[in-house]
Amino acid sequence: MAPRSSSPSSSNPSYASDEQESTYLTRTRILHQIRLGIAILILAVAAAVVGCEGAPLYHYNQTASFERLWLTLWPLNLDVRQTNALLACGSVIAFQALVYIIVALLPSPHPRTKPLNFLATITAGAGLVTAVVGVIFAVYLPSATYPSGFTQNETIHSWTCKWRTLEANNVTGQDGRPLHAPAGFSRDCIETRVGFVLLGLLIGIEAIMGAASAAGWFLERTVSKQRRVEQVELGKN
Repeated sequence: MAPRSSSPSSSNPSYASDEQESTYLTRTRILHQIRLGIAILILAVAAAVVGCEGAPLYHYNQTASFERLWLTLWPLNLDVRQTNALLACGSVIAFQALVYIIVALLPSPHPRTKPLNFLATITAGAGLVTAVVGVIFAVYLPSATYPSGFTQNETIHSWTCKWRTLEANNVTGQDGRPLHAPAGFSRDCIETRVGFVLLGLLIGIEAIMGAASAAGWFLERTVSKQRRVEQVELGKN
């Protein structure tokens, strides 16, 4: 029978064989690197969502007051909750990913296999829920209210993209001149569209993170079972 060894991945003595422990440690290290890479990807995509939604919202805040100068760029039925929701969801997901990355990279004299499994599971679950809720809210905009005379609202995305479409199709106004989108509207249309797509992409990435977390628990359960079997065999001898 192979000699027993104490695994550096657990605070309790190991009763699995050296070969089993070595395989477990190797797979754990690989899984740790995979989850860290996924977390970095989530942070990058979430930061991109924040950037894509933050810029149009800033442009709106800077130009909304132009109506005081009789230069109305935005409709009365504009609803900015879609942009605010995507911006908030991106910020929350980015923060969660950053927390995981920091904890995973912090040096520690003690093994943190189970705590990292737990943190990865919580982060993936919370991120997935946040992304799904954000996408659903952005699509349906529940509890929307309309100003008098309107039956629906415009969002920063829908309004800017309407102008971009009119300009692209060379639509003319009543004076026969081609309509041109106000400055920045084309960029705002593209950025808000990209922000929404990226938040949808985060749903898939968070699901992958959840699968990686489940793999961590599976490895932990497998090696724990092997240790119990070896302990029983050791007791018999």
